[in-house]
Amino acid sequence: MESMEGTLTQELSDQSELTSRVLSELTALRSKPGRLTVQKFLTFETLRLVCGGNDLLDAFMMFEREMRRFESGARNEAAAALSICAKADSVLDRLQLTAEVLSGAEVKDQRSARRWSDAGLKTIAAELVYLADIQGRLGSELLGIEVTGTAESGLMIVIDQMTTASLPSRAPLIRLWAYGVDDEPEERELVVDLEDHPVTTASRGVYTMKRHRVTLPLPNLPNIDDELKLLSISVEGRDAPMRTVTLENHAKLPQGFDVRFAVYRTIAAIDLVAVRQ
Repeated sequence: MESMEGTLTQELSDQSELTSRVLSELTALRSKPGRLTVQKFLTFETLRLVCGGNDLLDAFMMFEREMRRFESGARNEAAAALSICAKADSVLDRLQLTAEVLSGAEVKDQRSARRWSDAGLKTIAAELVYLADIQGRLGSELLGIEVTGTAESGLMIVIDQMTTASLPSRAPLIRLWAYGVDDEPEERELVVDLEDHPVTTASRGVYTMKRHRVTLPLPNLPNIDDELKLLSISVEGRDAPMRTVTLENHAKLPQGFDVRFAVYRTIAAIDLVAVRQ
């Protein structure tokens, strides 16, 4: 945690250093052979951070949207975007295409396009960092989820949400689906917005900790010969910072029933299942 704290403190407090890192990666991305793809983009850690809170797909889609926007802007920013995104495999070919698109009556060559692009990349780097800052992508969130309880008391879900103090964060959203066990199972959904529930908050240094508690009644636990999902709970993070999720199961359930976890991007899933004996 100490090394993370040092890194995040630097990223949040020294925007000029972060902008310099983004500019360096934009320049390297421009020089890298091949057309712009997710595979080409994924090696640029700082761009992933500022464009998508380190989520690769979110970052790549946001980056593509911003490049399309810059292509329609002022000459230098358009040259920078085109020199990265033009449909050519080498940087020289992309720069030549850029020169042809942006030249006036007097057609310029790729050297002019490189000068325009160099100037435009500086503006794009600063703007990507600014957008990341105002949209809360520069923080980090640690989500600790603990499940306790019994069949009689219901499941208690304790969620410890630790974020960097300067990150504008919202409490997770919980969705619960209960399933029937007959031939035509009935599915019922319940939504719990933890923004509307009491929370315990503590702060230390650059971090803020919020503890949420939710007790969920369990359906009747029938005797079942086959494996069947009875209850599904999703804990959905909102906003898009870097997120780490830890999961602990301390529930005491009758034999034949189990709690299982899965995490996909910003969603942690908790399933109550009847298991084959």
